[in-house]
Amino acid sequence: MELKHIGIGIVGAILIIGGIWGFMIRSYEEDMGTNNIFVANDASNNLTNERNNSLFELSFSKAEENLEWSKLRISIQNATETMDCSKGNFTSKDIGNAKVLPKLSSDGMTFNVVVDATSEEEFTHVNLNQLIETDETNYDLRFSKTDIYLSENVTGTIVEDTSFEELTIVPEQDFTENSEERLDWYDYKITTHRIEVEDKIYIIKINEQYYKIKFTSYYNEDDEPRYVSFMIGVLDNTEFAALSNPDLVSPAKCTIIELGENPEMWEANEKIAIFENDFDVCESICTIKITVTYEGIPVEGTKQLQVK
Repeated sequence: MELKHIGIGIVGAILIIGGIWGFMIRSYEEDMGTNNIFVANDASNNLTNERNNSLFELSFSKAEENLEWSKLRISIQNATETMDCSKGNFTSKDIGNAKVLPKLSSDGMTFNVVVDATSEEEFTHVNLNQLIETDETNYDLRFSKTDIYLSENVTGTIVEDTSFEELTIVPEQDFTENSEERLDWYDYKITTHRIEVEDKIYIIKINEQYYKIKFTSYYNEDDEPRYVSFMIGVLDNTEFAALSNPDLVSPAKCTIIELGENPEMWEANEKIAIFENDFDVCESICTIKITVTYEGIPVEGTKQLQVK
């Protein structure tokens, strides 16, 4: 009888532990996105048939933090099309299904890239300057599952304790990362069976050109694994061919005007304005749908606005 009670106790403990573990996996959420809430208000100027109207203003009704422009995307939709807005002159084009998918952030300088690394038999090869898929004869990084390797003659170094935006120059430190070992860019959490990205920035050196890369996720929008996401920008006057590639970018149809003090951030108390950019978004009264994402996660706020 005593052994029976012990057995029942063991089974009960296993069920309790299993339930807790299952709950942890189901309730897991990556530490991405923001709790800020934005609100949109119609601009004070009336719409005209000109192509540079002030459309509306955005601010936060609830703000817990400043948001980095390199991680933001603001898009609008009128009656006929959806368009990304930018602080710069260009925004991303829809290139359809591809194993390397770059999207230009609202800062007009930083790309957020998703690489399909699902194959167990072959690597996905990436050219960093052009942000396109290549092959084993011409690549800078190669991806398969969690394995990421530099190409030969490509080196790297790691920077910690600084933000992606604050890193604007190449630090004076040794470039010890090379093609012999895979990049150590993640932690595996046994409690949730999840890949978690480490908080550090890689500086990649290719023929005296410098790129800063920050890995952001191992999962796509549907939470499927083996889709590696990273942010990429350039340092030390490196020319970024992807920014002028007509297959990847096109002129922005709406532009973002900042009114704050820090050009790297949409500040918590800052109001920004959305303008037409040599494109007639609205000739007269129209309804505009608004989407804001931060680190790929939708930000809560005004869904649509009637612009007059």
